[in-house]
Amino acid sequence: MLIFYHFLLLLFKATAPFFLGFSAKGRDWLEGQKIISNAIGSLENKYISSKCIWMHCASLGEYEQGKPLLQELKGRFPDYKIVLTVFSPSGFKLPPSFFDADDVFPLLLDGKNEARKWIKAVHPQIAIFVKQEFWYHYLKELNLQKIPVFLISGTISNSILLKFGLYKNWYLKLTDLFTILFLQSKIDFDRAKNYGLTNAMLSGNTRVDSVWKNKEFQWENTVLASFTHESNTFIFGSAWTEDIPLLNHLLENPLFKSWKIIWAPHDISLHQINRLKESLPKNEGIQLFSESNTSDIKSRILVLNTIGILKYAYRYAQLVYVGGGFGKGIHNLLEPIVYQIPVVFGPNYHAFPEAHHLKMTGGGFCAENLAAWKLILDKLENPVFRNQCGMIASSYIVQNMGTINNILPYLYTVLDKKEHG
Repeated sequence: MLIFYHFLLLLFKATAPFFLGFSAKGRDWLEGQKIISNAIGSLENKYISSKCIWMHCASLGEYEQGKPLLQELKGRFPDYKIVLTVFSPSGFKLPPSFFDADDVFPLLLDGKNEARKWIKAVHPQIAIFVKQEFWYHYLKELNLQKIPVFLISGTISNSILLKFGLYKNWYLKLTDLFTILFLQSKIDFDRAKNYGLTNAMLSGNTRVDSVWKNKEFQWENTVLASFTHESNTFIFGSAWTEDIPLLNHLLENPLFKSWKIIWAPHDISLHQINRLKESLPKNEGIQLFSESNTSDIKSRILVLNTIGILKYAYRYAQLVYVGGGFGKGIHNLLEPIVYQIPVVFGPNYHAFPEAHHLKMTGGGFCAENLAAWKLILDKLENPVFRNQCGMIASSYIVQNMGTINNILPYLYTVLDKKEHG
C-alpha cells in the first residue's frame, strides 16, 4: 500500500500544475506550495532557540476546532511558539493576525523528504492534527523523532473500515501512529474499540467550545444590524450553487415575503456571485456586503462576500440553512445553533454526528428535495414552533461543552515533562 501511496503522490505532483491551474483556488494552492518549499530551508534558524507546538488543520473549519486548544496552550505555555499549518488556501491566504498562532504556513504535500525537512526545521515539542488529517510521512517522522502527536475532534471513517484488504489495514496503520486519538462521538469511539485501536479516547468535539466563545464575544456589525432591523432574517450559510433552487423557492413563498435574506457563499469569487445573480428571478436584485453601508441597502438579498464573520453574523438570523448537503457534505451546524436557531441542511449529512442528533431531537431538519424544503418552511414559519426548535438545537451545545477539558490534561502532562525533564 505504501508503494501505491507514493505513486499517487508522484502522480498528483506531476499533474497538479496542469489541472489545478484552471481555478483560482487551485492556483493559490500551487503558489502556497512554492512559498513553503522555498521558505522551509530558512525556518530552522528561526526556531532553533524556540520551543514549539505545531497544529495542522485542513482548512478554516478545522482551525475553529483547534482554536480553543491553542488559546489554552498559549496561556499555559506563553514561551512556546504556536505554529499552524493549513492545507487549504482558504486558510493560509488570511493574515496571521486572524489566527491564534505565531506563524501560519501552507503544509507541504506529504513525502518522506518533505516531512523530514519540516520537522527538522520546526522540531515541535508536540504535534496536533485535527479531525481526519492522516498524512503518513509526517506521522511516521514524528514517531521516529519520538514527538507525541495527537488527533483532536477525530472521526473514524466507517466507509474505509468496511473495505477489505490493504486499504483497511493501511488506514488502521495510520491511526496507530497517533499517541492518542481524541474522538468526537461514541460512535467513533465504539468503532475504534471494535478494530482494536487502544490509543483511542472519547473526548467530544472541540468546536463546541469554540462556537460558545464566538457567541460570548462582543461583536456587532452596523451593516448587518441595519439590514436586519425590524425584519426576520434567513441566512444561507456556506451556500453552494446547488442550494440556489432552495433560495428561489423561498423567494416565491408568500409566508416569507417580508423576510430578509443573507446569502453567505462558500466561494466568494465574483464568478460564483454572478452565477447567483443569473439564477435569481429578474425582479430580484442582490447587494454585496463589501459595497454596503447602513443607509444604502435597498435589496432584499445581501451577499456576505467576506471571510471570517459568518460565525458571528448568525446572531442576526431567525432561521438558517447550512450548505454543502447537496455536495461533499454539510458545513458547520454548530455555529448557528449556539444562537438558539433551528437549522436546515441537505441530504449528505451522515458523517456529522451533530446533524443526526439535531434531526432526531427536532432541532434540525433535512431538506432532501424541494418538496421536503416546502414542508419544513411551512412548519418553521410559525414563531412558536421555530423558537422551540431553536431551544432544542442549542441544548446540544450546552450538553457537549467542556471538550477541551478532556484533552488539555494529557497535553499539559506531556509538555510539563518536557519543561522539567
